[in-house]
This record gives sequence, C-alpha cells and structure tokens, in this order.
Amino acid sequence: MTIADKNIIVILPPEFELYKAIDKNLQYMGFAQWQVLSPKFKHNFKTRVANFVFKHLLGHKEYKRKIVATYYSNTIARHLKSYQTQSVDFIVVVRPDLLQDDALNEVARVARKKVAYQWDGLARFPRVFDVIVRFDRFFVFDPNDITAYQSQYPNLLACTNFYFDFPMPHVQVNAREVMYAGAYQAGRVASLVKMVDQLQKYNYELNIQLIAGSNSHHFSHPQIKCITRCVSFLTYLESSLKAGMLLDIKACEHNGLSFRIFEAMRYGKKLITDNATVKRYDFYRPENIFVVENGSFEGLSQFLNTPYVPLPPSLVRKYSFTNWLMYALDIPPYQKTVNII
Repeated sequence: MTIADKNIIVILPPEFELYKAIDKNLQYMGFAQWQVLSPKFKHNFKTRVANFVFKHLLGHKEYKRKIVATYYSNTIARHLKSYQTQSVDFIVVVRPDLLQDDALNEVARVARKKVAYQWDGLARFPRVFDVIVRFDRFFVFDPNDITAYQSQYPNLLACTNFYFDFPMPHVQVNAREVMYAGAYQAGRVASLVKMVDQLQKYNYELNIQLIAGSNSHHFSHPQIKCITRCVSFLTYLESSLKAGMLLDIKACEHNGLSFRIFEAMRYGKKLITDNATVKRYDFYRPENIFVVENGSFEGLSQFLNTPYVPLPPSLVRKYSFTNWLMYALDIPPYQKTVNII
C-alpha cells in the first residue's frame, strides 16, 4: 500500500499550534489529500458576558473550560458531517477523550480506519477509557499503560512521541547555548531550577523560557524568562535548532518521553533530562543524554566535555513523524517505535 492515492484527516487540540507542523509533515509525506482539524475557541461578546457571570458571580470556575471543550468537539462534528460515509481512508485523533459522542460517531461513520493517540498518561484523563474501544488502533506513549491496561483493551498499542522530519532551514548553531521552553507546572519547576543552577557553573548561554501565564508573579529566577503566551511550535523548533544543547523536564503524571528528546536526536544535539526512563530505549547513549537521577549531577562535567556520538541513520529515521504515522496506520514497511531494553 502507498499513500499517494490516500486521504487522511488528523484531529488534535490547538495548543502550541502543533497542527501547523503536522500539516507540513503530511504534505512532505505525499498524501493525495490531507486535512488537519484543530479548532480554537474565540470569545465573542455573548460568551465573555456569560463567562464573567458564571465565573465571578456564580463561582463556576470551570465554565470557560467547558464551553471551550464543547466548541472544539462540536466544530469537529459539524465539519465531519460534510463527508460521505467511509469516504476518508484514515482519521487519526490525538487526545480522543476531548471528543464528545457526536464527534466520535462522525469519526466512526466517515473513516475506513480509525486511529487514536493519547499523548498523556491514561489515568490523568479517565474519560479516555470510555473511548478506547471506538478505535481500530489506540496508541499510548507511557510503557506503564501498556502493562496496566492492554489485557483489558486488546487494541491498545505502544508507541513513542516523534520528531517532525519535514525539511528545516539551515541555521547557525550556537554550541554554547542551552535551550528549554515549556509550560509552568509546579511539580517540574524545582527540577528545572536545579538544572539551570548547575549549568550556570559552566558559563553556558541559557535560553530558558517558562510559559507561566497567571503563575508568572509566583515565580522568579534570574536565568529563567517567564512568558505569558505560548510560542508556536514551529517557532520553538527553529529556536531548538539554533541551540547547542536542550533540556527536558519529566512530567509528574507519566513516564512517556517528550518531543524534546526526539528533537535532540534529529538535530544531533546533547540533552539533559530527569526522565530516567530514556535509558531503557534503543537510542540512548550516555555520551549524548545526561540523566539526572535522584537530583544527582555527578558526571555532568565529563558529559559536557564528551563529543556527541552520531546515531545510525536508520535508528534516527525510526523516530520520525513519517515512520510513526506509517506504524500508526499499519502501512508497511515501518519500524515499531517502541524498543525498550
């Protein structure tokens, strides 16, 4: 099977404008037709007034979250209703727990093959357990979820995150720059601060951006820049490309590997992370990835002075978006993207 005569729809939340990178990669892969649905809610006068009343006068703090979620699912459902039954070869849904029944029914009606990817721990959003059975193939990136739930859900499959493999512009790399951009989470800030404090000892140029939003007034560090709005994912990729080394902070809720780990692999950059799970994967090399375990930075100086060890091209390609999607859709040849040692 080839994809040159196939059509695909990818559905995902609009955060970080990740949909723009997916759109570029689908075009790069050569699908006959492709579409990325990622509707973003925008307030109008009526919804602003309603939100003020419910939030500030009636104390319903979750009102905006609910109307945003309803808008997202309803917009996708309305769009899919314009398609004929079984007219789309593949539909891939990221965070399927965000879709309500009407949208899920339209996915089932329109798609010949239905694939989902939950890029968070399953237990973090329990509604996901109600929708797993509605897909042909359902992927999770936390190895622990496979162990815990695969016997109950036979269509549950393991994968990792990926890097985007569409061409990137040539940039001048600053070997002394260390880059990190991520959302503020109380459980992760302490690890980030420890990494930053350690790297200051080695006179690196620190480009550390924390998307703190309303939490920005609660946190301050001389080497960490707090910003209130998210940068687009494409802008972030260009910034990562220019840096000599990347940082990665593990989420508290799961053991899955973040995009940063795979971006470092694609661009041939060193990485410092506190996610010890990375040591179980086939691409791990201690010369390339320094793992902070139990708060210890022992061996960091040696790591910083050790050259990067290039990985075999076939191993790097294994973690590309192209291979990830071919695996997700079960279109051989592909490499399964989980190979835990």
